[in-house]
Amino acid sequence: MIMKPCVPPPSIIKYQALIRRLADNELVKYDVVTDYNNRMTGFLGEESVMNFHLEPISDLKFQIYHDLRFFHKNYFFQIDILILCAYFALVLEVKNWARDWHFDKVLHQTMTDNNGKLERTKNPIFQARLQAFKLREWLKQHNITGIPIQYLFVNSNEKSNIIIQDDNKYKWNVCNSEYLLEKVDQMSNDYKLELLDEKELRKINKLLLTSHTPEKINLLQKFHLSSNQILTGVHCPDCNYLPMNYYAGTWKCQKCRIQSKTAFKNTLDDYFHIISPTITNAEARRFLQLNSSKMAHHYLNSSSLNSTGTFKNKTYHK
Repeated sequence: MIMKPCVPPPSIIKYQALIRRLADNELVKYDVVTDYNNRMTGFLGEESVMNFHLEPISDLKFQIYHDLRFFHKNYFFQIDILILCAYFALVLEVKNWARDWHFDKVLHQTMTDNNGKLERTKNPIFQARLQAFKLREWLKQHNITGIPIQYLFVNSNEKSNIIIQDDNKYKWNVCNSEYLLEKVDQMSNDYKLELLDEKELRKINKLLLTSHTPEKINLLQKFHLSSNQILTGVHCPDCNYLPMNYYAGTWKCQKCRIQSKTAFKNTLDDYFHIISPTITNAEARRFLQLNSSKMAHHYLNSSSLNSTGTFKNKTYHK
């Protein structure tokens, strides 16, 4: 059963908002787009594993979780995909790189092939092992022990190959995504002692979901941007062009010609994602490019936002 489905993390939504609100001549935009593309590539790899390769077992004895992030001993650790059942747990580290993976058995170095040139990178098998260790310690902190926790690096990119020697002891901890179910079957055959009953599985499920802490990323700080560099105006919900023209309660796109009475809601979301979790009438007026505080008041109140304060001191938040 899919206990935590695969959906784009908040960070990706924030990147999308920032990209459409940076002018093309902003030098930092290249870095923003590159970082976003890397994150999106990773997410699409995890999505393919969750929604395609694990789909056949999603209604069986397994509880499947996407993108778990927990706090432990003054730091956070993140798990791409977790498979849990009454017999064992399996941590998946998913990579979606269009490069061949080379694993050295002596020094345990990992190299990827970048246009014929081998470049050293972090060993994803060891990353998976580390996340499994952290999960074991985190569960122990919550008085959950005894469940075997295995780990696996999953290559989700069909254009890349895995090159690993047959006598490499870590060969059992790596596979291409199309072989993932075979790995799960092997572990099901290896672990046949039922260690968790339904009540305990429900308890762990609740613990995992309530303890998950999404990453909070401030993109203005990360890329050393000021709010003055963020383009204002209502953007088109279809083509992202901005600013749309406002006339008599309707926003019109000069590029694709669509009209919308509710496009302002997505623009307010952009403000919350990029600038601040709260907004005032004056700030909304500036960001929506409205001339009237009365109009800003109307659109803020029609956006199902929570508010605190009164009159000039009133602030809105989601």
